[in-house]
Amino acid sequence: MRLLRRGNSSSGARTPADARRQQCRRRKQNACATKLLLAAISLLAAPGILPAQSTRSANISLRKRLHINTLITEPDTIEIDWAGVYSFSSTNFQMPAAIKFTPQGHHVIWGRTEYSAAFDSLTNTQIAGGRETQFSQSVTATATSVLHDGEKLDIALAPQATFFLRDESGQRFGVVAIARYDSGHNSMGTTFSWSAATHSSPTNPAGTFDVGFGYGRNLSGSPLAEKFTPHFNLVWERSTGQTSFVSLFEGVEYQMTQRVAFDLSGQHLGGSGQPRDHQLVFGMTVNLGKLQ
Repeated sequence: MRLLRRGNSSSGARTPADARRQQCRRRKQNACATKLLLAAISLLAAPGILPAQSTRSANISLRKRLHINTLITEPDTIEIDWAGVYSFSSTNFQMPAAIKFTPQGHHVIWGRTEYSAAFDSLTNTQIAGGRETQFSQSVTATATSVLHDGEKLDIALAPQATFFLRDESGQRFGVVAIARYDSGHNSMGTTFSWSAATHSSPTNPAGTFDVGFGYGRNLSGSPLAEKFTPHFNLVWERSTGQTSFVSLFEGVEYQMTQRVAFDLSGQHLGGSGQPRDHQLVFGMTVNLGKLQ
């Protein structure tokens, strides 16, 4: 399990011919990663590929675990995920945030489990006669436990509880299963999640199940290229009494330092029979380092 973020790779002594061959391979691999990202964007532009707009905020922190963030935060450190999300469809603006901490230890629940809280630090929505700014509608608490820590494959389980602060009553409880595979500069993973409401409503369905897939490739060839990671995600979701829902995400991360990274992404949310919601996301991940 990689607990430190990607750093610049190093290599031993090579002949000029070896260096040229390696550089050629890296250029081809970088070109393939870029083409894959452009292909995802072209699919998003095609009519009819995406179903509809969602009122649910995307789980940005979870998607990052599949390719650019570590599966859990480095033990004995606090990490903060923050983002600004602008909707071109509704002009709404959100600032989702997640605060994550993994205690130092040698046990599953104390040393291999990350505890986090996620919420919208600010939401600005258009209403009749103007705009309204509020704090988050809900707060989600998650405990992400690493069950299998392999050389390349990692598996984690994350129970979740969501508590509504306004507009809804009751809570939501669920669990997320995460599998991630790292090979060289490539990272990919999948998620399976289920949640249920203690008090359902038209905007808080009784049950929700979703499946997600993510892929990212850390570029290579130069110290500057190694700081960039193009990535994309696909999420399929189905809720009780509602049509299925598909979301596509594509973006690129810039690793400024070992503990600070920035991310620029596009989000395309939709469900059958409704208008699409295209969003722009600027995110930042900061690891505050050891507590002691």
